[in-house]
Amino acid sequence: MTAALPQDADGLRARTRLAKKWAYLLSSRTFVPLASVELERQLLGLVERLCAGVATEALAPRAGREVADALVALNCTTAEALRISVEIVGKGLLGMPALAPPDKLRERVVDVVASLSAGFVDRIRATVLAQQEQLGRSLYKAMREAQVELQYSEARFELLEHHLSTGIATADPDGRLVRCNGALARIVDRPTAELAGSSLFDLAHPDERVALRADFAQLVEDGTASITQPRQLLRGDGEPAWVMLGLSPLRRLEGRAQVIVLAEDATDVNLLQGQLNHQALHDVLTRLPNRQYFTSRLEQALRTADPGTGVSVFHLDLDGFSRITGGLGREVGDHVLKVVAGRLEAVVAEENAMVARFGHDEFAILIENTATTPDVVTTVRRINDLLSAPFHSDGRRVAVSATIGVVHRPPRDSAPADLLDSADLALRRAKGTGRRQWELSDQAQDGRDRRAFSLAATMPGAWENGEIRVLYRPVVRLADEVVESAEAVLRWDHPTLGPLPHEQCLALAEDTGLIVPLGTWALRSACEQARSWQRELGRRVPVRWALTPSQAADPELHGLVREALSDTGLPAASLRLGAPAQALFGERGDAADTLRYLAEDGVGVEVEDFTAAPDDLVRLLDGVPVRAVRLAQSPAARPGTAVARALAGVLEVVRDVGVGVTAADVTTPEQARWWREVGADTASGPLFAPAGPPDVITR
Repeated sequence: MTAALPQDADGLRARTRLAKKWAYLLSSRTFVPLASVELERQLLGLVERLCAGVATEALAPRAGREVADALVALNCTTAEALRISVEIVGKGLLGMPALAPPDKLRERVVDVVASLSAGFVDRIRATVLAQQEQLGRSLYKAMREAQVELQYSEARFELLEHHLSTGIATADPDGRLVRCNGALARIVDRPTAELAGSSLFDLAHPDERVALRADFAQLVEDGTASITQPRQLLRGDGEPAWVMLGLSPLRRLEGRAQVIVLAEDATDVNLLQGQLNHQALHDVLTRLPNRQYFTSRLEQALRTADPGTGVSVFHLDLDGFSRITGGLGREVGDHVLKVVAGRLEAVVAEENAMVARFGHDEFAILIENTATTPDVVTTVRRINDLLSAPFHSDGRRVAVSATIGVVHRPPRDSAPADLLDSADLALRRAKGTGRRQWELSDQAQDGRDRRAFSLAATMPGAWENGEIRVLYRPVVRLADEVVESAEAVLRWDHPTLGPLPHEQCLALAEDTGLIVPLGTWALRSACEQARSWQRELGRRVPVRWALTPSQAADPELHGLVREALSDTGLPAASLRLGAPAQALFGERGDAADTLRYLAEDGVGVEVEDFTAAPDDLVRLLDGVPVRAVRLAQSPAARPGTAVARALAGVLEVVRDVGVGVTAADVTTPEQARWWREVGADTASGPLFAPAGPPDVITR
């Protein structure tokens, strides 16, 4: 389009006003994705084209169609946009007489507007046809893709359906199977063809049918999303098949809803669970109930047993069983346990009873007594008589016996755990009296035992909290009663029971194995205190610590003592260790060798609780490196008695070999005088001073 437009200012302003008005009306009546300034700029270009068409008659058709194409491209595709454009353009062009001769202006404007309208309609028609064609192609493509995806989905479903181990079926709301896979047929052990058209309710166990119908009704009527429950189905042979049955509704646009059925075979899992439950409640070796099962049965028996006869609980521990396993091997030991289990069951075969294995070589028997049940003594005798009968095991004849704790006819409101604890405590007391013994539970003694065990269990915490202290008891020369040395002892300042003495502390620590670290700490504390006395008094005050059997047997004792002396700077001659006679004179020489090495280092070794037995006296005379012997005051050794005279003779022999004598637990002046007369060098006890803090030595 090359026609020149008038370049006068009035013509340009008129075209600009026309473009702005056109832009305003279009943007207010239709959506144009352009800013106002940009729309005005583009419409000004269209006005220029239309004016050129009016100015040149040959360009009118072309100008109208080009403007129509541009309007459609600007998204002005509505009838309202066309009406506005025709009205604005027609009036605007008619108001520009300079574009054409006056007699030709109206005619040319009509030609341009007609061309714009025709071009607009043609462009809209072409656009619609193109969109329809594109939509058709898109719909066809989507339909083909949907068909292909449906084929893939069906293929995948069939593949999964036929190869999964999970039974899959589709059922109508009445439970009739419309479709099922081979896995479901295998689970119920029926042909696949037989299942088609059959009712799922007929496949269910009779006890499950009512609940299964309720599940179907809940899915179909109440709109429940899914239901999964363990159910029993019937196999073809009538045996139950345990499954985890999942039901989910399948709602359709047309026709009745259906139900998807998923059946996961759980028969093996249930069998395994049953085996696991049995193993959880039974001993694997003997097949007897274990402690957990026994406790449950005991709880039930306490409620249901005859109130007049009650129940009896026997807790057994085989005597010397470790000798069998250690000497003959573990396999023989396992065979012995099986035989014992069978014989114990034979003992109570005629009673309403349970035999259980608690672990290792411990067994228990619960008897619900009746009027004909033998008494406790008879039952205990029968148990040991039957166990002691020799039997063959791995080509050898062996036999065992048992030590037994008994709880007889406890109150019905007793807790099972408390009864088992009482039986265990009675067993412990019976084992303390020897083998093949038995003990009847006693509540008062049980209480005392529990308190002792509680003290032993809480002793480490008490030591950590500073409740256990080291006190000192003066050891005096009997000649002038001057403090010759100090004996270190323990005291536990218990918050509720008050002070617990040294002997009880040692017994508790020895029983729990705490004695080795606790004794090492006490020994080091005593060495530090002896060093402190040496600096304070300007002279040596030897300190004495009595070793327990466990301490004396500790293979690290030599190193621990040397380390304590080195760290505190205490001379070895200022330390005295009391050693149990069995450690020095026993058959095993490890402890004796350790004490001999300590004596060679200069530590004073003394015999604790010397009994003056002939064998001990002979070993003492053989040159065991002992500094002194320590004897406790004996009621039988009162002055003037034959025992006192015999003891005086023994002590004379002891002194002749250069071994000193110390008396312990001296309480009266008469005892002190007698010990002095029979040749004792030193003594300790309440007569001189009780154990106390370090200043008891320096007073």
